[in-house]
Amino acid sequence: MPEANHLLPLISHANHLPVLTCTKTLDSDFIRLAVRHGADRFLLCNMETEKIRAILFEAIQGGGLREFLQSSCQSTVSPHVRKMIETIIHAFPYRLHESEMAQRLGISRSWVQKLCRQASGLAFTRLMRRLWVYQALRLMQRTTLDNVEIALQLHYSEESSLARDFRKELGYNPTEARKRLAEQSPEALLR
Repeated sequence: MPEANHLLPLISHANHLPVLTCTKTLDSDFIRLAVRHGADRFLLCNMETEKIRAILFEAIQGGGLREFLQSSCQSTVSPHVRKMIETIIHAFPYRLHESEMAQRLGISRSWVQKLCRQASGLAFTRLMRRLWVYQALRLMQRTTLDNVEIALQLHYSEESSLARDFRKELGYNPTEARKRLAEQSPEALLR
């Protein structure tokens, strides 16, 4: 059975990026060990470069969602809020509207709003906007994508919609955010 030190992180600044590789095969012992260490995506060294890039990009794009949402909510979280967080994560990068969330949770829209305000102090739509800005900041920090490409990856209809969300949440545009990311983390910019 491989030791934990045989797990090679592919990106050193990966924070919450559970992408690991092994040198030969992914046997069941290796998978169990890697899962205990937080891995949920695996790469084989003999994969095509494009396949590896696609898996890495998917991990970067979805990385940090759970941590961001949990940090946005107070420590005492109801089962409905936990289910709401999981639903958002599994639907990503597609946006869920309040009515869709209510339907998935089996509760009313007003109850979704109440739960969200109690847990995070924010309206559901505001929490979702913050989440998308956070993910855009992570993509800016960890990829070479430009603002238009990031907007497309996050399913904005156009880059100006992304810029509007940045101005609402941060008070400045994505270009200014890129400059600030040189010195601050996405989490710090959203405080």
